[in-house]
Amino acid sequence: MICPVTIRIEERKSLLLSRVYPGKGKPAVKVGASVAETDIIAHCEVSAGQRLIKIAHVLGVPASEVRNFLTRKVGDRIYEGEVIARKKAFLGLGKTEVKSPVDGMIEEIDERGDVILKFLPKPVRLVAGAAGTVKEIGEAKITISAIATKVSGFVAAGHDREGMISVIAGSKDFILPSTIKADSEGKILIGGALLERAALEKAVTLGVEAIVAGGMNFRDFENLSGGDIGVTVMITEGFGTASMGEDIWQFFKKKEGMVGFIFGKENHIIVPEIGARQGSEQSTSPPWRELSVGDKVRFFREESSDLVGVVKDLPGEQILNSGVFAEVALVVFPSGEEMILPAANLGIIA
Repeated sequence: MICPVTIRIEERKSLLLSRVYPGKGKPAVKVGASVAETDIIAHCEVSAGQRLIKIAHVLGVPASEVRNFLTRKVGDRIYEGEVIARKKAFLGLGKTEVKSPVDGMIEEIDERGDVILKFLPKPVRLVAGAAGTVKEIGEAKITISAIATKVSGFVAAGHDREGMISVIAGSKDFILPSTIKADSEGKILIGGALLERAALEKAVTLGVEAIVAGGMNFRDFENLSGGDIGVTVMITEGFGTASMGEDIWQFFKKKEGMVGFIFGKENHIIVPEIGARQGSEQSTSPPWRELSVGDKVRFFREESSDLVGVVKDLPGEQILNSGVFAEVALVVFPSGEEMILPAANLGIIA
């Protein structure tokens, strides 16, 4: 019986990596240019937000009169420590001043007499992140063709992010709050048979970029579908307690300290090969092949968390409960349950 093959780890493939501008950007490269991992490909400006300054309240004046006391007008830049508003006391005896707490630009004065100060944009240099060739330059991103390894998961949720790969647990360990250390900020954390909710909450607090684990309780994962929580999560095996496959765990162990790019909506991670150039990619495995005893397979059942199992036997053709005559396989799941399943509903995990 022939089944589709899902290749979980596609090593040294020619892949397209999109580097999105973090703000308004100007490219520093041209299409066709060769770049190294640390080459600057764009110069960007990022605004960190805005600050509200209660001018009318501090000076004790009506909102309609705030403009009369400002030392700058709307649209002007002002720097931290400079006076943004001043009111002289009666008969000139003393004065009340309001100083700018940050570098910014006066964007607006609202109906309450508050000044909205927009932070001045900070320059950010966007680096390539991978050695390769610039294929496309768009309004908001630069696409690079690079040699990289693609690791596909079972499910994922969250925005696209990047960070240094850090293996924090063995393939069979639970990821507890104590597992996530204070130096995890900006990293992609790898490992574990179960990602606990409390650990995920701690990761959000510490500024972790992403977590890749073998399993996660379905209800906890379902809560991530409402929107991005600040951390991208990828589950490699299935819901519930599921040890991360040794193939994936060993791969990330070898790549520890390297930069990875995780794509929550597309459910995969890309790890560029350092210094690799076009022409060094490996050949692709066939997308279909004969099902064999011992194959790891995936079978989807909404009513169960048993999604990944191992083929124990191939009895041949049988009549199913539905009355359909089909080729079947005996699959054993991590829970110990065994089921006769139609081969047409199985996918081989390579």
